[in-house]
Amino acid sequence: MSVTSTLRKRRLGSVVMLAIPPLMLAATAYAQSAPPAETIEVTGSRIKNTDAESANPITVVTSEDIARSASTTVEEILRKLPAVDFAGAATVNSNNGGLGASQVSLRNLGPQRTLILLNGQRFVMTDAQGTADAVDLNNIPVSMIDHIEVLRDGASSIYGADAIGGVINIITKQHYNGVEIGGGVGMTSYGDGLKHNVYSTVGADFDRGNILINVSEDHTDPIMNSARSWAVSEHPEADYNSYDSLSSRVTGAVATINGTKYYFASGLSSGILASDAYTLGKEISPGVYSGGSLAPGDLAIAGAGVYYDYLPQEGLTAGSDHTQFSFTSHYDLAPNVTAVLEAFYTDRQSSEQLAPEPWGSNVLTPQFPNGLYVAANYIDSSGATVANPYNPTNQSNASTLYGATNQNVYIYSRLLSGDRQYTDDISTTRLRAGLEGTLLGKYDWQAGYIYGVSDATYRVSNEINFYHLSQELGMNACGTESGCSIANFFGTNTLTAAQLKYLYYTNTDTSQIQQQIAYGSISGPVYQLPAGPLTMAFGTEYRADSMFDHPDSITQSGDGAVYSQATEGGYATSSLYAEANVPLLSNLPFVKMLTADLSTRYDYNTTFGRALTYKAGLDYAINDEFRLRGSQSTGFRAPQVKELYAGKSQTNPSGANLDPCASGGEFYQSTTCEAALAKVGASDSTVTQVSQLTAETGGSSSLKPETSQSWSLGSVYQPKWAPGLSVTVDAYDILIRNEISQYDPESLLLACYGNVKYLVSQAKACSLAGARATGTGDVGIIDTLNANIGDETTDGIEIDLAYQTATEKLGLPAWGSLTFNGQAGYFLSDTVNANGTTIQQAGTFSTSTDSSEPRWKALVNATFARDQWSFGWTTRYYGGAHNVDGTSVCEYSTLADCTGSTKGAEDYEGNHVSGIFYHDINFSYQYKNANFSVGVDNLFDKDPPYVGGALNANSLGSAGYDFTGRFIYMKTSVKF
Repeated sequence: MSVTSTLRKRRLGSVVMLAIPPLMLAATAYAQSAPPAETIEVTGSRIKNTDAESANPITVVTSEDIARSASTTVEEILRKLPAVDFAGAATVNSNNGGLGASQVSLRNLGPQRTLILLNGQRFVMTDAQGTADAVDLNNIPVSMIDHIEVLRDGASSIYGADAIGGVINIITKQHYNGVEIGGGVGMTSYGDGLKHNVYSTVGADFDRGNILINVSEDHTDPIMNSARSWAVSEHPEADYNSYDSLSSRVTGAVATINGTKYYFASGLSSGILASDAYTLGKEISPGVYSGGSLAPGDLAIAGAGVYYDYLPQEGLTAGSDHTQFSFTSHYDLAPNVTAVLEAFYTDRQSSEQLAPEPWGSNVLTPQFPNGLYVAANYIDSSGATVANPYNPTNQSNASTLYGATNQNVYIYSRLLSGDRQYTDDISTTRLRAGLEGTLLGKYDWQAGYIYGVSDATYRVSNEINFYHLSQELGMNACGTESGCSIANFFGTNTLTAAQLKYLYYTNTDTSQIQQQIAYGSISGPVYQLPAGPLTMAFGTEYRADSMFDHPDSITQSGDGAVYSQATEGGYATSSLYAEANVPLLSNLPFVKMLTADLSTRYDYNTTFGRALTYKAGLDYAINDEFRLRGSQSTGFRAPQVKELYAGKSQTNPSGANLDPCASGGEFYQSTTCEAALAKVGASDSTVTQVSQLTAETGGSSSLKPETSQSWSLGSVYQPKWAPGLSVTVDAYDILIRNEISQYDPESLLLACYGNVKYLVSQAKACSLAGARATGTGDVGIIDTLNANIGDETTDGIEIDLAYQTATEKLGLPAWGSLTFNGQAGYFLSDTVNANGTTIQQAGTFSTSTDSSEPRWKALVNATFARDQWSFGWTTRYYGGAHNVDGTSVCEYSTLADCTGSTKGAEDYEGNHVSGIFYHDINFSYQYKNANFSVGVDNLFDKDPPYVGGALNANSLGSAGYDFTGRFIYMKTSVKF
């Protein structure tokens, strides 16, 4: 037995011991209604049962809970639940990334490992231009939701791929008779972030069925960084001192850098690394900077003001508009045969804003791997080489000012174009047609077809055509192209209207994801056992997934800021599954009921082949008060079509001394390096050290499925001495193997030449590192396409409490009823072994992935109801976390705050965030057929914590923090 396996079993054993005591048991639902008498299908099982209690841990959110909240999207409903997170997901806070999409994750395993269902069936994904796709929750109208079931357990043997972390099943209204009109409006206490929505639901029963139509419109105003003081401060007083990793700079700060003098060209706004700016507040005299990776004699001219502050110009939260149409109906064709039809359509238009696009010698693209510069000479329309009149080193006093003449001048800037405006237009359609019924009075069956398609068009205005820019800089000839001419990049507003028009373009990308599913199943009792009926379910499914992505022609040619190829692809999956609910014992001493739940699934995929998964669980009701449950299961996640077929692109990661075989490299003059260089006729004297690499990224058809094993143990306590009280706890442990990710280019080079700590063989690393250039030995293109890399282990404890009682039962006057709901999740560990490193993510945040995984998350709700009105108070807790990226904050000894310091990175502002409480209140009143609700979210206007190095306005957009501040809302609905 391996050490890892032993440790995992010991840890699971500790979890089990915590799970057993009744005082640590959890409530089965966030706000769960009493179980109906008829048979129902609970998420995690295909077998209908009269018992709403599940052997699996399930959280339920009802339509009443939604009505008493400010939520206008499914994400806003779920983001308050401790079981739900946004690790690797896009949220409403993600102005910089996500393109208006909304995705969720369970157990910090990422949205690609959380299955989203609509009425028990899959929902088509949306391409959000990331490395993997997920369901965009914006596509499901809130006004159609009856309730949401969150299964906090693996379910691959029931639903197939993607259900490793758990399942979120959104159940819509099915039986409705009448008309309901409703809507709401809300705004922050800052006077921005306006939200308003209206909807109409019409339903009618007729002799043999029901029809329901819902139409809704939702609008959300964007919020700018400049509207929140916390979002525009770079905390110059902080000890974090990592400005080098930020493109934002402190407004107005200037510096003297080790006595070196700098010349600041009028109208430029960036260029000096903050790590060099040791002395703040001193004016810099004109001068020249040369060095770094520039060619000998080249000049770098830094921009006036030294720092560029992009934050006030960027959006804080995205704006969006949703127009949605939903239709459900069922019609009894015969006494035991019902036709079902569902149609859901969403048109989402969202917008984001980023600062002007950066360009210059520090912006490397595949087309210009060494950056851009003002050329000393250029080729004019006659083909002659002439001196660039706008190059400062070609001026008459150049030798006096710069000490050199006729030199390429490297500059950095964002000020050529206006702010980048992102507009996203996504239309998503899902249709389901099926038949369902009962056979022989006891066997439930269903069969049907689902079609889903999501079409997306993403546009970014004010992007720069880098090739056109190189022409105006003089690096490439203009030729006879209209509007192209040598431009003056020094001074304010020096480019002509024609020159600016020649530089700008609107980047347009179109993509589509399509899904088709045919399914059938049957379930019911098959044999009467002494303890009860043995019930089983059998089913089959055929699913075809396909996608295409067509980047802008300028992007495909490599003339934009990034390079990407057009792509398309697809595959099909055929499945068979079976499930059994086996009553083993009943009505014995200490055994009210002991039931085994068994399921298995066989999948055949046209790309990766076969997969077999299973799940085995026990549900042990000791008596009417105590219940234990546990399960062990396997799972898999098939590579998505995006992960398989995404178009190849090139990136240029930068750093210091990246070539391990060149001077300054980790293995310079080693035997391994000498042999590798000799193979291409080179030596350590011919190879050049580099500060940037060239890597190829994209999909890979050689991917295999991720596989998983999970264990869970829980218990339920519903004491007779306290009717209405339910307490539960569930512990889980999940191991995922062969996670789909990308290798780090620098890690591959180091592994190739002798660093044994990386989880890839030397031969494999060298094959991916690419061939070195013949004669020089320079590093080639490194293969970092998607690959099955590393493992991940996560475990934790989830504790829930629910209690409902009348006030008189607590010794108080008969005022009304009190309801308490509490949920808490403790994250024991989340260990990732990939890219040669072992990272403990529990209790940490990462600015590189824009996510946070606090150990503690909790939600407590108290509601007092009397007659037609109610008042509720909700407290949310999001635990503290520290920086997992390993930022060194005292790397510059001349910083006074760091001299002689022994502090660790987590001790500095921005490297550690404390836990935060949010408080929400709500008041609702029911008058006849009308309902009114008012409330305040984030009552005390708590700001998110400062996170040094974050891309999203000094905080983490996908971490679950509240970016908007105090939000005041009103909702109303009228039923006829």
